[in-house]
Amino acid sequence: MLFNNTEELKFKLLNGLIKWVSFLAFLLLFGCNRNIEFEESFNFTIELISGDDQIGLQNTTLLEDIIVRVVNDTGEAISGVTLNVNIISGGGKVNKASIITTDEGFAKISWELGSDYNNSIEIYTSSDKSSSVVVNAIAKYKYVAPVYDDDGWEITNAGDLLLNEKKVYDAIDEIRKGTYRKIHSILLSVNGKLILEEYFSGTNSFGDFIDYDRDTPHELQSVNKSFRGAMIGIAIDKGFIQDEKVPISGFFPELDYLTKDGKEAILLNHFLNMSSGLQWDESTDLAGFYETPFSTAHTYVLSKPLENTPGTFFEYNTGTSFVLNRIIMNAIDTDYETFARNHYSNLVESSALPGTGEPLDFRNTPRDMLKLGQVYLNEGKWKDTQVISKQWVNESTKVHFTVSPNSSYGYQWWIRNFNTSTQAYNCFYAAGFGGQFIFVIKELGLVAVFTGGNFNSNMSIPYEIMENYILEAFE
Repeated sequence: MLFNNTEELKFKLLNGLIKWVSFLAFLLLFGCNRNIEFEESFNFTIELISGDDQIGLQNTTLLEDIIVRVVNDTGEAISGVTLNVNIISGGGKVNKASIITTDEGFAKISWELGSDYNNSIEIYTSSDKSSSVVVNAIAKYKYVAPVYDDDGWEITNAGDLLLNEKKVYDAIDEIRKGTYRKIHSILLSVNGKLILEEYFSGTNSFGDFIDYDRDTPHELQSVNKSFRGAMIGIAIDKGFIQDEKVPISGFFPELDYLTKDGKEAILLNHFLNMSSGLQWDESTDLAGFYETPFSTAHTYVLSKPLENTPGTFFEYNTGTSFVLNRIIMNAIDTDYETFARNHYSNLVESSALPGTGEPLDFRNTPRDMLKLGQVYLNEGKWKDTQVISKQWVNESTKVHFTVSPNSSYGYQWWIRNFNTSTQAYNCFYAAGFGGQFIFVIKELGLVAVFTGGNFNSNMSIPYEIMENYILEAFE
């Protein structure tokens, strides 16, 4: 083909040269950066070389790095591939959110585990998330001594007072991994020193999800009963009530039906040890009681007909326990809040009132629950201050009625034995629906507190934890 003029020929040659230069630049770019710019053109496979299924500690970097290798369809290592790293579960963090493979196709990732028991990360190519690997690890419990909070508790390390503290750490891991469910807290004190304090999120009896910590009050349920028993003892110690053998009728002179038909024989101690003789079915009467305003709730209980001779038969009765609050209010010379603050809370270095239930709060922090246990462990003393008389503590925690082969009742406290593989331990304890407990074992100087949310499931889990882990830590 002939060109019309020289200028047209120059134009055609220049245009062809530009096309050849562009093609060569394309080849150069493709050859040098094909893994970064054109990952979509290849099918990559990420191989996990090492680092899976490690066991480390909470919030601690794993000893071994995670190593992966990227290869193509023929098994050839691919360099320059961008890999992303994503935390799937457990919390924690990695040293880099993205990393580029080496000339040999390798990538190395440092992983700090989170606070949860099960931890997982996903490693995938930036261009194709279907090419990925998941790496798993277990974060074992990492002990940290409780925080000093200027609330009267002396703090020390668990290892200073336990022969085998690892048993306690194993118990925490069983909670963390879900073997023992719906535990909200576990606290231990030994010889008056707080050595363990762990909290877990969960749901209360109203269905509210709560991230529990040491400042969050927890519903006590029937642990309230043991606080009420303590308040009765204090009222007797201070002379507001003569003793526990006085008739109930004296606190309610306006209720003449308490002075006849056998009810005149009902004494205060019968309310304390659940032997009032009043007709009561905890499964049905409790609902009606809770629907009654506090101002008249005591009459709901006291007006029940007499079913057994007072003092002869144990019948668990939340209603008569609640009436103890009304008895205190009728006996003291001030309001209940002032009485409780002056004669209990201030003495145990607590800013909160005891969890007796209405008219006071039905909640307490686990640390305050632990204080009640410590006072009873120490024969009524908080440190060197006598809060409740030794006589009252002893009377409250001795057996008044045997309920079952391994369950007895005192004055608003339960009594039982715990058995490890080598030894039996006598324990008195407060117990509340859902898994609220204060366990006191005098021979070990131990107070253990549990709170929980097992309202529709196994609330006896803390018994198993005590026998299989906590007590064996002393052996």
